[in-house]
This record gives sequence, structure tokens and C-alpha cells, in this order.
Amino acid sequence: MEVALVCTEVMLDRKGRIALKELTVQFASFIGVDLHKKTVSLSAVGPDRLEIDFLKTSTKCVGRIEKWLADLPKPCWMAVETVGFVEWFIDRFRSHVDRIDIADATQLAYKRGRRRRSDRNDARDIAERLSRGECPLGFIADDALMQLRKLGRHWRSLSRTLSRAKHCVKSMLHAANIRGPQLNAASAHRWYLVHSHLLKPAQHDAFEDFLEIIALLERKRERLRRRIFFANRSERFADTVDLIKTVPGIDEIWGCVIAAEVGPFDRFPNADTLEFWAGLTPDNQKSAGRTQSGKITKAGSATLRWALCQAAMTLCQSDPKQEATRQRLIKRLGKTAGKAKANVAMGRRLLRIIFAMMRDRKPYLRIASSDRPAAANRARLKARSRKEPA
Repeated sequence: MEVALVCTEVMLDRKGRIALKELTVQFASFIGVDLHKKTVSLSAVGPDRLEIDFLKTSTKCVGRIEKWLADLPKPCWMAVETVGFVEWFIDRFRSHVDRIDIADATQLAYKRGRRRRSDRNDARDIAERLSRGECPLGFIADDALMQLRKLGRHWRSLSRTLSRAKHCVKSMLHAANIRGPQLNAASAHRWYLVHSHLLKPAQHDAFEDFLEIIALLERKRERLRRRIFFANRSERFADTVDLIKTVPGIDEIWGCVIAAEVGPFDRFPNADTLEFWAGLTPDNQKSAGRTQSGKITKAGSATLRWALCQAAMTLCQSDPKQEATRQRLIKRLGKTAGKAKANVAMGRRLLRIIFAMMRDRKPYLRIASSDRPAAANRARLKARSRKEPA
């Protein structure tokens, strides 16, 4: 039985929640998927919300899942609950359904509340919410955007491994009270050829091992840098990356990570929504009329937050206005934990600047110059209000 149903297109509203754009489409079955590493549960319901069929099988049984999907009434709409390994499932079964989306796991948990959970109940809950148009849906990146994301995330992984290797070398030299070289492969190798007699036998072996690791990682990062450069020059991403690179301190790497992790900027109605999606908004606690600011939600991409904070620190080194804002935050928050919080705040500020650049299609200098008169007017009005008698 095919029933005319109003389905939805995923957008974000002004408060960062999913806003649904109505589209009239004919769907005969709705599929909810509860995916795990070794098992997957699929529940299909009709427009009358009665269960058509259920399947629980191993993730290795791809052919069984394909046959089960082929036997369902067409057209069908499938939603998969968000997990870290959902990509293979979407790529494998995208062509077997008429529409596929991901369901926001956080919003689903909030909507479900406290109830007895099972794989079958979770899959059927997604299918029923999908049939009613109440399922919180997320954004699925296409293949080109996903490949660019993978390049940026691989760069972060290599960078973190390289930082740990350099930290181990630095700790070893400090323990031996030796002033070492600059921590790159070429300088460290020259230093080792001249000053290796300062190290004990066990330190010789450790230094050689870390030297090989650092050299290998630097070669891999240089190869990855070239791949990112050519990916940024593609017709689809060139304009976006070039505009983001007008911000001082953002090069090919940060431009690639920010453009890939955010995706289309026009799906966010304002900067608050993008900030909420990136997980940079504080998790405030309200009780008895008092509001206590907590830590950031970290709801979005960790790679995006890492790139924004790193790029914001480089921006502060070249823009005195941004550095003055950072120092003012550190002074207000305290030097103990203020630096880390100020760095996150500057990353959030940079994200809002980039959103304004992409919205107005203007480079960084024009955005900054257009903000200065408004900031000067606010400061003038604030000074005038202080001088006025009470």
C-alpha cells in the first residue's frame, strides 16, 4: 500500500535544532536501523506504523541484508542511528533504498527518555518516528566531501603522533640534563651525530628509535600536504578554501579541515547555529534563577574544534586586536585555567568570523574593517553612558 506522505529535508533552525522542510513524496515503508560493530537490527514499518518485517543479523551478512531490503514495499526510506562507524553501512546500502538519512543519537535519547531498551525496540522506534516525520535527522556528507574530511582527520592523527614522539624526546633529554636540538628530523640527526657521546647506551637506542619515527612522520605529512593542496584546488572547494585562507594564520591545512568539516555553510541560518553544531557552546546549568556556565558541549567534530583553536592562536600572533581580546579573557578568567578557556573562546570567535565571511562572500580584511566602526560606536556609547549623571 503506497500512501502520499509529507517527508522532510534536513535543515537547522535558529537555535541549532533540526528544522524540517516539507516535501511531498510517496513512501510505502520506513526502515529504522540500530547498528553495532558486529550486529545490525533493521525494523520496517508501513505508513500505518505497523511492523512489516524485522531482521537482526551479523554485519558480515551483507547479502542477507540486501535481500531483506529488496523484499520490502517500494519506495522505502531508511534512517540509521548515528555511530562512529556508520559510513560503511551508508555507502553499501545507499543504492538499495530510495532515501537514506542518519538519525541524531543524542536527540533520540532525549526523546525516548527512560524506557527498557533493546535492539529491536530501538530500530522500531526510529522507523515509527520516521513515518510520523518526528525523527531527528542529521547531515550526510557526499563522497567528495567525505574524502576531504578524511584527509584533514588523517593530518590530525599524524600531527598528534608526531607531537607525542617529540614530547618523549624532549622528556628524555630533560631527564639527562641535556640541551637538545630543534625537534625536526634533520636538526635532530645532525645533533645526534655530534653529541651522541652525551647519551647513555639505553638513551642511544631510544633516541634512534624516536628519530626514525619523527623522520617517517614528517615524510608522510609532506606527502599528505601535497594531496590536501591538490584537493583544495578542485573546482568544488577552491572558492571556499581560498576565501577561508584570507584569514591570517589559516593555510591549506586549516582551510581544508574547516571547509570539509563544516560542509555547506548555507545550511546554517546564523552563526549561533553553527557554533552549537560545532560543540563550542557552553553547557549552562540553570537552577533557582541562577545560571552557571559549564564546559563546552563538544557535540560536533573534534577535528574542527582542534583546527579552529590552532588557527585562532596563529591569528592572535598576527592580529593585535585579536590578541588583545585573548589577553582580556585570560585576565578575567585567571591565569591558571584562563589560557585554555581563552583559546577555546578565540576558536569560537574565529568560527563566527568565518561564517560572516562565507555569508557575505567577503575576505577577512573587509569583514574586520566593517566591524571596526560598529565596535567604535559601541565603545563611544558605553563611555557616554558612564559620564551621564544617574
